[in-house]
Order: sequence, then structure tokens, then C-alpha cells
Amino acid sequence: MTEADQMQAIVDRLVGTPGAPRPPIADLDEPWRTFYSRVRRAGSFTAAEMLLSEVAKDLDDGNWLARRLVELLPPGDAFAAYPSLLEMAGQFSPVDWLWPAWIPCGMLTLFGAAPGAGKSLVALDLARRIINGQPFPDGALVPCPGSRVLIVDAEGTPGLLNQRAQAWDINRHRLFLMIAREPDGLVDLASPKHQERLLKMCYNLQPELVVVDSLAAAASRGETSIEGARAILGFLASLARQFDLGLVVIHHLRKRARSGLASASRPAADDLRGSSHISAAARSVLALSLAASGSGDPDLNGPRRFEVVKTNLCPYPPPLGLLFEDTGAAAPLLRYTAPLEPPSPVFQGDLCARWLLDFLAQAGRPVRPAEVVAAARQAGFPRMTLYRARQALAGSVVDVGNSPRDPNKRWALAASSPGEGIAGQWDSGTVR
Repeated sequence: MTEADQMQAIVDRLVGTPGAPRPPIADLDEPWRTFYSRVRRAGSFTAAEMLLSEVAKDLDDGNWLARRLVELLPPGDAFAAYPSLLEMAGQFSPVDWLWPAWIPCGMLTLFGAAPGAGKSLVALDLARRIINGQPFPDGALVPCPGSRVLIVDAEGTPGLLNQRAQAWDINRHRLFLMIAREPDGLVDLASPKHQERLLKMCYNLQPELVVVDSLAAAASRGETSIEGARAILGFLASLARQFDLGLVVIHHLRKRARSGLASASRPAADDLRGSSHISAAARSVLALSLAASGSGDPDLNGPRRFEVVKTNLCPYPPPLGLLFEDTGAAAPLLRYTAPLEPPSPVFQGDLCARWLLDFLAQAGRPVRPAEVVAAARQAGFPRMTLYRARQALAGSVVDVGNSPRDPNKRWALAASSPGEGIAGQWDSGTVR
């Protein structure tokens, strides 16, 4: 490198010139190598001069060398073109929430579940709470009671929405729908015309919440298209930022081996259908799933689990349980509860231990092990399971005989408080 190249590399490093080459330190000669290794990005012309002066103190003829570099610095206002994060900090505001820990303002929120889980009902219930000024499901207060809500009805169900709004006594003067204007038409958020229409509605209505129901219906190019998904979600994220509103996009989950609503496994953010860019674009992802029942397929009319499965903004809030109670009206009553956990599984060893205690209690006498084995086999318990249960019941079931090899050895309940010893083990789940 020529001397001029080395001096320019030092200046580029000071100024932070975009696209400037960053040569290895070993490629520079002294004294420029020392300058290059010690300088860093300076936020102003004055800061750059001071930094060069500090480096020059340790070098012979340092002041003269530093002045040569200062002559190459751009004018002071050139530094202002590259503000630091500290200088930009005043332009930013902390995260604002529509529903704390669940739905942020100015950012994208996705809401996923299997078809038929009740996503649209939950979204409309959130709209009801905002419009009617009622607390959110976890008790958090609505920041601006009586605000407007806009639903992008890409599913084409305005009549159903109206029936549900009537049933829930929502103030429909503050609930607005974006629907297709053409007969048998669809809302297509990939279309610039429909984007412009939604933009204008947000400008005029100033809603607190916008719900897109659903992404699959509003994406003419399909949610599996990376370009299509990126374009729509990018537009919606920009809309949320511009109007500082909560924006919830309803979406479906991927199909699984046990597909559809019948699957009670808890969803994750990457279970959303289509391009992975969809979940990556959202700062918060909500999910609704059937609560597991512990055995067999869950009740399709049974309790749900409502939770945040992805957030970049705060600790995860506690999940909520949700019950749909049929009132005979056009919409069920939504009742939020603590999350319903499935009952603890009952193991074969637990059942066999219970059976052995009952069997010995009913016998009322010591019983030969062979008789117990035969009875257990008739009850459906293999010999190995029986002996494991017998071992776990040590202290509650004892041997009666002179030695372990005594042919007259019998099994019997302990003389004091028969069955008491198993109770604690059973309750704590240690018997297997």
C-alpha cells in the first residue's frame, strides 16, 4: 500500500466511510500502523481531531503526522450523516402495548390455531373488550376504552360477524369491516389497490386494533410464497408502525400426523403454515389449542389453551384457559380461566399396587405368593409387574415366614394401619 492509501484507510476508519476497504493491520507501515490500530469511529470532526492527538503523543513527530491526517478529514457536517445510536436515541420510544405482554402497538402479532379452534371468536372478543371498555382476559385494563376496531374480513363472513356482534352487545358504531366491494370478490392484500384502501381506512378511522382474518384468505399468491408473504407482512408491519396500532393477523397451523382440531398437542411458532418468514416477521405470536384431556382424543367442544408462543419483547405471560359456553345465541360465551392441565397419567405399576393392597385386605389372612401371582394374572397384571409393586410396597406388605426360602412363606398387610404406607407413595407419584 502506498502512504496515501494507508492514510486514507485511517481516515475511512475514523469517519466510518460506507463500503471503504478495511486492510489488515499487518499491511500498513509505521507510523500509520499505530494510528490505524488505535483509532475508532469518531462521531464528530472535533472528536476525530482529539483522537488523532491522543495517538500522536506516543510517536516522534506525532503532531505533524496527526495534522497530515486531519487535512484529509471531511468537513464537520459529514459526520452528521452517520449518527450513532446514542445520537438517534431520542427518535425512539419504548415498546407500547395494546394488551400488555400479548399485543404490542406498532408491531405485527400473529394468532395461529387449527381450523375450527375459535380464532375468529377470540379476535372478536378482544375487539369487544376494546370497544366496550372491558378489561382484557387476564384483567389488564384497555388503554383507550371506546376506541374503534377494524376487521379485514378476507374470509367473507360479514353476516356472521354481525350476528356475533349483536349477540355480544358490541357497540357496532365502533366496529368496522373491510370487505370486498365486488360481488363474489375477495380482499387481496397483495394488491396495491386493496393496500391503499386499508391504508386510507386506518388514516380516517384511527383504529386501536386491526384484525386480518385470515392471512391465507388475504394472500392471492398464497402464504407459502416467500415473496408474497414478505410483501403482505411487510406492508402490515409498516401499517402498524405508521399508525401505532395493534395489528393481529389470524393464521392456520401446519397439518400434522393427527391433523386438524383433534390434535391437542401444544403449538409452537414454527407450526404456523407456510413460509418460515411468516413467524419471523412477527414480534408476538399467539396460539389457541385444545387442552389435553390425558387420554384419547380431546373434546372438540372442550376447553382451550390460549398463550403466547413467541415474543421478542418481554417475559412470557402465563397462559390462559378458555371455555366456550353455549348460550343458545349466535355466539357462545367466552369464559377465561386458569389453564386446565391434564390429569397425571396412571401407570400400570400404580394400578397393580392398588390391586395388591385391596386383594390382601379382602383376603384377611396371609396369602401364598403363588396364589397372589395367579390372581394378579387373572386381573391382567404380569408376574414381573406384581413383584415390582410388591417391592415398592415394602413396609405396607410384609413376608410372614421364618426365612425368604420358607415354603410356607406368605404375603400379608403390615399389622399396623394396613395400607397407610402406600398412601404417601401414591400421592407423590413414586410408585410405578
